[in-house]
Amino acid sequence: MTNRVKKKRRFSKSAVLLIVGCVIILIPCLIFGGILISAALGTGTPIFGDRYEGDLDPAITDEDISALETDIRALSGVENLDITLISGQLRINIDTTDALTAEEINALVKEVYTAVDNRTAIATYFTSTEDKKMYDLAINAYNYIDSENEGMIYYILTKNAMMEEYDIQLVSEPLDEELASDLRGDTEPTTSPSSQNVIE
Repeated sequence: MTNRVKKKRRFSKSAVLLIVGCVIILIPCLIFGGILISAALGTGTPIFGDRYEGDLDPAITDEDISALETDIRALSGVENLDITLISGQLRINIDTTDALTAEEINALVKEVYTAVDNRTAIATYFTSTEDKKMYDLAINAYNYIDSENEGMIYYILTKNAMMEEYDIQLVSEPLDEELASDLRGDTEPTTSPSSQNVIE
């Protein structure tokens, strides 16, 4: 009786390379698939957090806004008022009396800025430090919103937390009237050379 010796199977080099290649490709695919599955399961779930953690201190309260609204409504020329505190910006929109001139609306905007400073000090609430971000301030004042009407007057006062002083601008008038006219197409069309070549 002959004893049969079982031969051990050995993988060829090409088979080993194929298996290693498949494993190398499979690992990132599994990782990517896991990320996709976790993202799909988390869809529709709100992410809670506070982007201003450690900042905006002291905070502007509802009581501050209510008192500020009372102070501003008492100013002459204020017809309507809206104050909102959104994402670290205090925004004040003022609809002034239509009869006010540009100079009077400019003066009113500065009065509102002073009222804000008196109620919530600019140096404290609207000026950032090296380790703390504070509020931005935007004051919009207009006699009426109608860009088609030449009598529209619209001022914006901006004081970002990183700015040392506020900036005020009359946005209802262009800074460069000639450029604005060109963009609107208000300039007279030039006579084309072909129209001058008239056969006599």
